[in-house]
Amino acid sequence: MTVMCPGCGQRRNLGREVHVGAVVTCASCAGALFRLEQQAGEYVLREVPQASCPQCQTLLRLPDTAQPGDTFRHCEKIFVVSYAYGAYALVPYDQG
Repeated sequence: MTVMCPGCGQRRNLGREVHVGAVVTCASCAGALFRLEQQAGEYVLREVPQASCPQCQTLLRLPDTAQPGDTFRHCEKIFVVSYAYGAYALVPYDQG
């Protein structure tokens, strides 16, 4: 199966064993993860939202529905999801 990578714009052969819902990487996209989906009969890749925890530096997968302003709990703290320059980040929640 061949699909267009939304990160680099190149066509990628995913092989025959990859199925809808699988998470794949692209060697040209520096750590980005993509989920294979089917849309209007076509196979497409959608980026899986990820961000590093500012507390422990672990790279976390965010929910597919993550939006800037959402809150996310990790390391027993609450963080706010932000999005800038094509990347998600977690910012400590300021309750003040």
